[in-house]
Amino acid sequence: MVSATTNAFLGLAGWSVIPDFATQQLLRILHHIAATVFHVVPPQAGTPSFRRHYAITFAVVVLGYLLFNMVESARAMPPNFYQILGVAPAVDDAGLKAAFRQFAKKNHPDRPEVGPAGEELFMVIRDVFEALKDPVVRFAYDRFGAGVLAWTDCSTTRDYLRHGILQSSGYYIVVGAGLLFWSAIGQPSPISFWRFTLFAATLATEMALLLSPSPSSSAAMNGTILHFLFPARVAYQHILFLHQLFMFLSVALSRVAPQLFPDTSKQQERAAIEKLTAMTAFADREVSLMLHAQLHSIHPFPTSATPVDRASLARMRPVLQPAPEIMDMVAAEIEDLVIEANVKKDAGPLRGAWEAAVRRGEHGGSAETEPVKQPRNFWEAEQEEVDDEPPTPTNAALELEKDEGVVVPADGAPEYPTLPSPRPSPPPGLSPTRRASAVHVTEDVD
Repeated sequence: MVSATTNAFLGLAGWSVIPDFATQQLLRILHHIAATVFHVVPPQAGTPSFRRHYAITFAVVVLGYLLFNMVESARAMPPNFYQILGVAPAVDDAGLKAAFRQFAKKNHPDRPEVGPAGEELFMVIRDVFEALKDPVVRFAYDRFGAGVLAWTDCSTTRDYLRHGILQSSGYYIVVGAGLLFWSAIGQPSPISFWRFTLFAATLATEMALLLSPSPSSSAAMNGTILHFLFPARVAYQHILFLHQLFMFLSVALSRVAPQLFPDTSKQQERAAIEKLTAMTAFADREVSLMLHAQLHSIHPFPTSATPVDRASLARMRPVLQPAPEIMDMVAAEIEDLVIEANVKKDAGPLRGAWEAAVRRGEHGGSAETEPVKQPRNFWEAEQEEVDDEPPTPTNAALELEKDEGVVVPADGAPEYPTLPSPRPSPPPGLSPTRRASAVHVTEDVD
């Protein structure tokens, strides 16, 4: 029982890695055949058609390898006591006794052709035959295998069932804990539901095999698909096959279902990631091309360089070992750029000094310019903009200019004619509006 389980785990470890490699090779061969024989252009990697071809090929590889492992495990399972004697599991006591006599005649240790291996086999079959004369022990042997011969503390059918079920429960405890742990650390998926459903179905089938009547009983459950596929086997062999089938189907469900029925949201996310990766690679290539083009433009060619060694834009090669003086020059330029960016970044005395230095440079270094006032707050900037705007003449001042010929400049202060006027002049301290009002009052008085 331990050997069969170990072989099953080794088989799982093997076909959990091999299908990916086998799928890639098989898909490459199929695409090559389709292109050369049927003249069908294969889809490019990363396209939906390529992913669909890969999913179908992967499912075929996994299911085929699964079927191969199941057949090999079924063929490698050790025979039971009835198969060694050449009788059916439902044989009665008389038929079993007659079959053992025939076996003893052929495999008795006194026969010279038997040998040490035949002698050991004869001793085992004899002990099993002596034990199976008891119907209770035969009941336990059919369900739990030859290990029941060592259960000396069991005497009734109930004792054997209790001992065997407790021993078999360890397998389901370990597998159930593994499934819970896998579901806890993994992402939510409908596959978890079907995995637990398969686990429950395996447990229910094993309990039905353990609690069913023996094959020699008239009420035996011999109509299942396992009895149909393996008629010479007993319950404990069917249970071993169920364990192998559960492990193979669990891995196949975890590997094949996501390929055949992918999640649309994850598929869109994967496509976006692939597109972003391609764009990043393209941007990285362009930036690298520009960088090395600049390095080539400032890097001196060696005196022994031929025209072939001189890189062009279409055949750009990276500058792997630039000259030290070139790197020093580039480092100095980068430092100047960083300093300039930091100086011009924020308003303050450094920026004012920078702009003043730029203006002095534009005027030849001799012209005196006004210092640039740096506002400390946004409302001060708005107030300065308002103060810089020229004042607009009022409506009264415009009427005064029209009627009396008074010139009103842009600052709004009227300039009166130099000739004397018979009318008294308004007080000089009045505003333009009040000055116009005073003029009209003088006219009414006259």
